Formats: sequence, structure tokens, C-alpha cells
Amino acid sequence: MNLKRILALSLILGAALSAVNAGGGGGFFYGLQTPEYIPNNSLGLMYTGGYGYGVSGHEINGGFGVGLSDFQSETGIAGGYGGVIHGARGKVGPVNLMITSWTGIGGIKFTQAQSGDSLSYLIVTEEIDLEIGLAVLPWFMPVFYAGYQVMGNVAPGRPFQDFFSYTPVIGVRFAFGKF
Repeated sequence: MNLKRILALSLILGAALSAVNAGGGGGFFYGLQTPEYIPNNSLGLMYTGGYGYGVSGHEINGGFGVGLSDFQSETGIAGGYGGVIHGARGKVGPVNLMITSWTGIGGIKFTQAQSGDSLSYLIVTEEIDLEIGLAVLPWFMPVFYAGYQVMGNVAPGRPFQDFFSYTPVIGVRFAFGKF
């Protein structure tokens, strides 16, 4: 494992563990872009990552890292990004209802099908999610979410024109912490 991966995993684990002590959680997630439901230009991407957050009253604040890939293997897309989480949480017994904003910056590379040329972009992302979690144990909560994701290039090229994606997303998160 190279130094960058060790550092990234250490940061994610550190964020998750610090969130546990502050009241909140952290863990890992798996999500998919879902092009079937509302207008979009989905690339059919799958993403996995880790995250951590603290809770103060009803407010959620934290950070995340995510890796992207094309699970349909048609475009050869790969990339990743990291960023901040901000949101609000309400609780009814063991049920957690959250609305969160996941804002990130990173990079993406893909191969154009017609020419075979590879293109790389610095990207920014915004994802708004509605999350429903069930604290099955005081320290473990599976969370199901649905939301909408917008992703676009900053450089090179014309911002949000050379590479731009907007699509619904769904997924599951596994949170460990203090719920």
C-alpha cells in the first residue's frame, strides 16, 4: 500500500474515531447513480468511500473521501474526491432523519469511446441527500439515502461545460459511533 493510501485511510479513520467521542459517527458507504427516475445525464457511476461527522444539537458537520468508477465499464471512468458534510438531524426513538449536503473537490479521468483519448479534469461536486438511519445498536446504524448529485469540471476547459453530470443517487452507509 502506498503512502498516499495509508495517509488517506488514516485521516478517514481519525475522523471517524473523533466523531465517536464527540457524539456522531463515521464509517463507509456505497452508492450508485440512478438514471431511471428523473431528468439527468448520468454516467452510471458507482462510488465507495469513508466519512466521519460530529453532531451538535441538530447540526451535522464532518468530512468524507470517495472513489468513483464506471460499474458498466462503458466509459472507463475513474476518479475520486473529498470534502465536507453539513446537515441537520432529527431523531424519533432509534430512527434518525437527516438532510445533508456533501460538497467536494477532486479529479476524474475517462476515455472517450469514439476516439480512445483519455481526458482528466479537476472537478467540484455537490450532493444533497435525504437519509434515514436506524440505530440498531447504540454504536451501529445502517443509513439508507437518496439524493441528487451535480458534478462539473473546473479545469481544464470551460467550467461546467467540458465535463458536467447531474443525476439522482441512492445508497447505503454503515455508521459506527454514538447515536
